[in-house]
Amino acid sequence: MFRRKQEEPYAPEGAEQHENGHVASLRDELGLYHLWYFELRLSQELARASRSNGVFSIATWYLRLLPNEVPGPELLRKAASIITESLRSYDIVARIDEYRFGALLYDAKYEEAATVAHRLKGDIQIKVPSAGKWRAGVATFGRDGVDGDALLQTSLRRLGEDARGP
Repeated sequence: MFRRKQEEPYAPEGAEQHENGHVASLRDELGLYHLWYFELRLSQELARASRSNGVFSIATWYLRLLPNEVPGPELLRKAASIITESLRSYDIVARIDEYRFGALLYDAKYEEAATVAHRLKGDIQIKVPSAGKWRAGVATFGRDGVDGDALLQTSLRRLGEDARGP
């Protein structure tokens, strides 16, 4: 009998791989992509958009609470679920840090992305009541820069601008 060659586990380009051959999970305990995967896909999208004169946006959400107030894991889980279920299946939703979420919105111009981000902010505020207020921020490739870090930082900075309102 012939021995089958042992197949390598599938790992997307840039995936973290452990010594035992297991691939690190792409998703966290909330069902969101890990930040390393979000950054990988962002770099790929930057290259594609640069070559094809394309457009995409980054949307971010944040729950602003009082000092020393901590949102419970169930609140974050529900918010993550609303964001994930409300976006297109091919958009990349990730946890940026403990309380901020971000999404890579493919082929979305600023106006479209801002509409989606602020609609979702309202949905979360209503469906997941909390002491704090949710905020949203958006940055778009070309309009707000052409560098991934700059786009993400612009989107995060706009979270603070959202607090001041229109």
